[in-house]
Amino acid sequence: MWRAWTRPAELAQWWGKRGWNAKLDSIVLDVRPGGTFRITTVNAEGDEMTNEATFHEVVEPERLSFGDAVVTFTDLGDGRTEMTFQTTVPSERAAGGIRSAFERLEEHLKETA
Repeated sequence: MWRAWTRPAELAQWWGKRGWNAKLDSIVLDVRPGGTFRITTVNAEGDEMTNEATFHEVVEPERLSFGDAVVTFTDLGDGRTEMTFQTTVPSERAAGGIRSAFERLEEHLKETA
């Protein structure tokens, strides 16, 4: 799970709403406090959306805090990890995109298991 969030090639496989694809060459992951998180996704019509934030806290392999989001990973044993994601983004539109991305993350993790 940690690699899926912190390696550009893996993040590109699942980041963004279904129908949007991450541009691998756009990804910047300087995974350290003060480092940059940046990724651009594009849809079939050519519309682009860039997410950019600064990492506030990095505790490998347990916690990433960047922008207005915090993601924590809890080892449940037997190769299972619980992920908890918190954000202060108030938009329902954003929530739908986040749900879609996490569905893609689950699919990615099953494919790479």
